Amino acid sequence: MKFIAALIFVLVLGCAVGLAVVYSGAYNVSTDNHDNALVNWVMETTVERSVKKHAQEIAAPSYLSDTATVALGFREYRGCVGCHGAPGIKPGPISKGLFPEAPDLAKTADEWTAAEVFWIIKYGVKFTSMPAWGPSHDDRELWAMTAFVKKLPKMSAEEYQAMMDKAGMQRPGGMRPETR
Repeated sequence: MKFIAALIFVLVLGCAVGLAVVYSGAYNVSTDNHDNALVNWVMETTVERSVKKHAQEIAAPSYLSDTATVALGFREYRGCVGCHGAPGIKPGPISKGLFPEAPDLAKTADEWTAAEVFWIIKYGVKFTSMPAWGPSHDDRELWAMTAFVKKLPKMSAEEYQAMMDKAGMQRPGGMRPETR
């Protein structure tokens, strides 16, 4: 019985300390306050496992390699360049204030299946700057964005620029060519 009482005391004390930290404002929530390696690992692992679990029942449609679908995804992706960049284009100024920073999808999109990319685009990711596009886009548009994102790792800067030229698009404001 003493063990149970001690356990309850420790739990109540832990909750009281937690509430004191929350209500005191002591924890710095700014993006300048980078968390330690353990917190970062917990968050990254949680995101990865959650996306994989929630996307496992999603079947990618057969039209993802269709040229019109990829072209639609390219046009929709223009809203993503500011954070993620594109082949030959660095992310815009807004990306410097993000934490965690948005991944370079031309390098990381192959780490996720099409279903996982779709899920991330549709639902977003809490505690990051990745918004949910599902409320403003239908599934066909979301799959088109997915199709385009999955093409990014194999796309050169010249191919991306050719797509921009074909669509009559200018380099987004504030975007700089990559210099490597």
